[in-house]
Amino acid sequence: MYVQPAMAAPPALLAPPRPGWGATALVALASLAAALLALLAFGPMITPDSPSYLAYAEALRAGPLPEGEALLRQASSPATIFRTPGYPAVIAALQALAPDRWIWGLVALQMLAQAALAGLAHRVALALGLRGWVAVAAALMPAVGVTIAMQVAVMTDALYGALAGGAGLLLLKAGLGRGSLRAVALAGVMLGAGLLVREATAYLVLAFLPAAAIAAGRGAARRIIGLALLLAPVLLAAGWLMEENHRRSGHAVLSTTKQIVMVQSVLPLLARGVPVFDGDDLFDRTVREHVVPRGYQGLDAMNDALFAAGMTAPEIAAVAGDRYWRAWQRHPLEMLRAMVVRAPVKLFQIGFMPVDAVAELHLRFDRPRPWYGRIDAIMDRLRAGSPVALAALVALAGSRAVALLLAGAAMLAPLLLRRDPRLPALLGAWLVCGGFLGVYLPVHVEQRYLMPVAPLLVLLGMAVLSRGAQAVREARHFRP
Repeated sequence: MYVQPAMAAPPALLAPPRPGWGATALVALASLAAALLALLAFGPMITPDSPSYLAYAEALRAGPLPEGEALLRQASSPATIFRTPGYPAVIAALQALAPDRWIWGLVALQMLAQAALAGLAHRVALALGLRGWVAVAAALMPAVGVTIAMQVAVMTDALYGALAGGAGLLLLKAGLGRGSLRAVALAGVMLGAGLLVREATAYLVLAFLPAAAIAAGRGAARRIIGLALLLAPVLLAAGWLMEENHRRSGHAVLSTTKQIVMVQSVLPLLARGVPVFDGDDLFDRTVREHVVPRGYQGLDAMNDALFAAGMTAPEIAAVAGDRYWRAWQRHPLEMLRAMVVRAPVKLFQIGFMPVDAVAELHLRFDRPRPWYGRIDAIMDRLRAGSPVALAALVALAGSRAVALLLAGAAMLAPLLLRRDPRLPALLGAWLVCGGFLGVYLPVHVEQRYLMPVAPLLVLLGMAVLSRGAQAVREARHFRP
């Protein structure tokens, strides 16, 4: 019996039309909502780190930066060598343009940078094959996280997150296509600029190299060129900054933050009584006097005491770095344990944390954490019969579950997508995410440090979950 073959479905019925740039613009605008509400409710935020950026900006506007003894004997942690110049330069430029309203310009710039990042994430989500509300959700989820507070703060995180996060997204998008040396070059420029905002880029850039090789396209020559295009701006920025600091201080350093960070990194060992600083030299004696009994609160006193004894900031930073590596040699298991201690579960919620982000916003403005951000307070109200408490519990527990599901799916992406044609590009993004953890966990990590990889983590998780949903649909379709 003759059976007329079924007519092929029009392409428009096989797949929905790909959203245009208008949809992406709407996503970028929508990503501003949470930060705008935070700004209206709290205003701009000055943090404990803000004064050093402001001091650097003031020095830039005042004229030539201090150098020689005028720099080294200025303070235990002179701002113009303790910090990198990128963020203070932005502040100084805005202060010159609008002396009385510069902070509003800074917040606006940070919000626009993060909105552009959300828009780019939407384009990458579409390139991944995510459609409709899934692509929109993937782009907007990180916008209701720790970025809410950082966009309204005088801190580097929002701008750096846009630079480093944008570089990762550009490489992922190029890797999903046929490759683009132009995209790799732009990512390199963004990371080079990022190094002037955060010196850790000198180490973090290594995590971007596999993604750059994939994004460059096929062929050994293109991949080598891609690696060079990514590395060159970072190396040039690092070389210039080290040379400038050497000219001013006599020490070729990116910054002297090691004088804080490298001692902070061994605090978990000190809390357990591990003899990290058991020498008789000035540095070890001073750490034992100020940091061992007081922890983080004793770091400033430690630096002031060492400075009063004649040590300069670069010298303190160098010895602190030496003691850090000595701790690894003497106490490797304790240092590994410290890495585990520095990785609480909340670290993996960066992809989506609307309730926790709002609750922690109160803490950053020195206000009590609201009841809806605490499980114990919610349960107390729930036992009293409050229906609002039930809604709060669902929102808090549900958002945490979604965040952890995304993070878990992202972690398993190389395994669960091993037969997926998108795997090479996704593997590059996966290594970028892992690289950030690999750099920060051995030293010190906070949720805000992982802001740049939050969009990548969500896209990885969404790619895995959407592929699993597709597999389920196909199984049901072909079920006899």
